[in-house]
Amino acid sequence: MQINPAMKVIILIVGDEKTPVIVIDDVLIDSLSVREYGCESADFESDNMTVYPGIRAQLPVWYIDAIMSLICPLFRQQYSVPEELRSVPVMAYFSLLTTPNEQLQMVQRMPHFDSVKKHNFALVHYLNEGDFGGTGFFRHRPTGFEKILDHRYNSFLFAAKTFVKNNGQPPLKYINGSDAHYELIDSVAYKPNRLVAYPGTLLHSGMVQADVDISGDPISGRLTANLFIDYT
Repeated sequence: MQINPAMKVIILIVGDEKTPVIVIDDVLIDSLSVREYGCESADFESDNMTVYPGIRAQLPVWYIDAIMSLICPLFRQQYSVPEELRSVPVMAYFSLLTTPNEQLQMVQRMPHFDSVKKHNFALVHYLNEGDFGGTGFFRHRPTGFEKILDHRYNSFLFAAKTFVKNNGQPPLKYINGSDAHYELIDSVAYKPNRLVAYPGTLLHSGMVQADVDISGDPISGRLTANLFIDYT
């Protein structure tokens, strides 16, 4: 696996809070080696640590090291990460969506955030060929929050619970657009060998098309590499 020196790096500025989102097209010279590893060597199982609606398998160390060497300098540049902090990969998975609409938990039907820490980041690398759903970024209408930082968490949680209490639970399906509770403020389409990286505090969701994206087959499904990086 080799990083592509001819990759295209785009910085999207998302929402009223003007959050940078890093998009890199053609990130690898040939992503086939990663896809083959995911299809032939990865051991997929249900994710019991998070509420991810699918199955996951550990990413190989050689992939993690290569991607971190690429993305971490961009994190420092775009998000002003202090030099004294060091990057740590906290989770690193191949991921496949397998949960149909009718089996989703309530929290899986709303946008989410990965962390309330300022220097925590998420990365998704689209791997397989196919017309799959991308990634959407959202604003919480009752609070206006686009990022859920530590000092906002209690206000967000109270407002979100109050909205559901007054208006009922969201529909029994993946959210892939605006509704009365959340506003879609931007999105990045799925494209094979495209990498998208953003702060873990940013409200986001897969733009899941249940009839296309739900599959436990790593050869034909919405296979992604997901890496979560913390700075300590």
